[in-house]
Amino acid sequence: MDPISLFMAATAAFNTVKKLVEAGREVEDVLGQIGVWMGKASELNALDSKKPGLFTSLKKGKSVEQEAMEQLQRREAMRKQHLELMSMVKLAYGPQAFEDLMHMQRQIKLKREREIIFQQQRRRDAVGYTLAAIIIALAVWALWGMIATAIEWKLNGVN
Repeated sequence: MDPISLFMAATAAFNTVKKLVEAGREVEDVLGQIGVWMGKASELNALDSKKPGLFTSLKKGKSVEQEAMEQLQRREAMRKQHLELMSMVKLAYGPQAFEDLMHMQRQIKLKREREIIFQQQRRRDAVGYTLAAIIIALAVWALWGMIATAIEWKLNGVN
């Protein structure tokens, strides 16, 4: 998704949280929507720091200044929303609840990063084993060809 769509989705989730809280809904009902907001905020953050692909056009039709201002506006709006959501969670569950939430987020992030590293290592290993198997197969095929040629020469009397 593009940054503008992600920002709009995050803002929509934030506005839904505010409406639910204002309507007096239980915090348990609101937490799911806060999770949606956090997911969109995380996607937006990842998209802003993502490197362009190999075949992606680097010039998007915007000036550097315009793109920087848009990114700054999105980041500040997300920061303000984050602070307001943090206040809502602290009011509903107490000050320790938000700290626990942030600790859980860090633990999940570390776990996912470890899983990504493990998965990359498994891919590298698979590629290495595949290349080794191909090289061994080619070596066996070449050796078999040399042996077959030597046997044929021996049978035909070629020295």
